[in-house]
Amino acid sequence: MELRHLRYFLAIAKAGSISSAAEILHIAQPPLSRQLKDLERELGFELFERNKKRKVQLTDQGRFFVNKAQLILNTIDDSVMETQEFHEQVEQSLAIGTTIYSSNKMFEQIEQFKQLYTDVRFNIWESDSINIIKLLNERKLDIAYINETIQNNTIHSKHIHTDQCVCIIPQNIAQHITEEIISLEVLAQLPLVLLISDTESGLHKQILNTFHAHQLSANILCECHDSSILMQILSKGFGVTILPYNSITPDILDHYVVKEIEGHPWTTTTNLIWRKNSYLPKMVQAFLHQHDD
Repeated sequence: MELRHLRYFLAIAKAGSISSAAEILHIAQPPLSRQLKDLERELGFELFERNKKRKVQLTDQGRFFVNKAQLILNTIDDSVMETQEFHEQVEQSLAIGTTIYSSNKMFEQIEQFKQLYTDVRFNIWESDSINIIKLLNERKLDIAYINETIQNNTIHSKHIHTDQCVCIIPQNIAQHITEEIISLEVLAQLPLVLLISDTESGLHKQILNTFHAHQLSANILCECHDSSILMQILSKGFGVTILPYNSITPDILDHYVVKEIEGHPWTTTTNLIWRKNSYLPKMVQAFLHQHDD
């Protein structure tokens, strides 16, 4: 058994078909099929069930072997990384994930880190918390910032910051609001533009649950999956939004009215997360060290 057999097997499992995996791997389909058959012959059992639509589905043994194959490849990758670092041959880089609400806190801490490590290169991904954890476990990210406390036995988590949410109001709407501190009742009447989340603890669901608990109906104008679209809608003066105070940029402060919400009904928690049971490159260890109490 060779390492390429394991990489090919995992590619097929992820793609769901041999033809799709062949395209991703940039090899012809017949050789890939032969490599899979060689692996199954050596193991003594079939890894996939084939159907007439040329799709493949993992067998029970295949589902078990996916985790073992990934563990083997991860262990080898960790060993190579550790050896390269021993000889100082590895590039100084960090792949960091963040949610939109955590980005300001992330940039603040990157600036601190750059004062000590001036040559480090950053690769930054923005996504939702669930996808960030997925990218972390796929080793596309080294560390990440998320706004939720998610129970997951594959990651370590460290609390970084807790922030209160405020209301961001375009000038054309703000001129009709006399209150310095905006109430839930007034907020429910305003057209709301919200970032939507697929997680139960996301800010979007917290907002809707709070309105429901107070027997109020939120006047939702738009639900966005992209933060840039949300800001474009706000710039047109169509509605208001709710953001953690730490995520407010100087540009927002210059062009919008920021109002405190009565009773501070919503807060977000920023957590720094990283993989368990994995070798941590020196750059990752150094970045985590700056958060030590």
